[in-house]
Amino acid sequence: MKMSTVVRTTTKMVSPFLVTYAVYLMLYGHISPGGGFQGGVILAVAVILLITSHGYSKVRRRFHFNWASLIESSAGAMLVLLGMTGLAFGAFYANFLPTEGGIILPFNVIVGLEVGAAFTFVFYILLRWVESD
Repeated sequence: MKMSTVVRTTTKMVSPFLVTYAVYLMLYGHISPGGGFQGGVILAVAVILLITSHGYSKVRRRFHFNWASLIESSAGAMLVLLGMTGLAFGAFYANFLPTEGGIILPFNVIVGLEVGAAFTFVFYILLRWVESD
């Protein structure tokens, strides 16, 4: 089901701002309120908003189901790798980066990608289930 032209146009205008805000929350979550989970949810909302306003088949051509799955599983592997790298420095998720915030910044970005891809993945699966009925 496609929405009206006003909804589709508004969604196209709002989605880039949502993605920008999600990236901001992921990058500055270690020094301000926010973080990876919040950024990931907003990232997923941008994609889900496009899917609901433009229809599943049109968005599916640009945002493939396999991409969400690949990003989700890669981010999970990167989280494990980040934790295991910390083991080399003394503890699981040990802070081994000498920058402001240490490993919190890469952790937030990876969590944001994981959460955003997972929510999008779940939404894709629910849409497939609805289409099969």
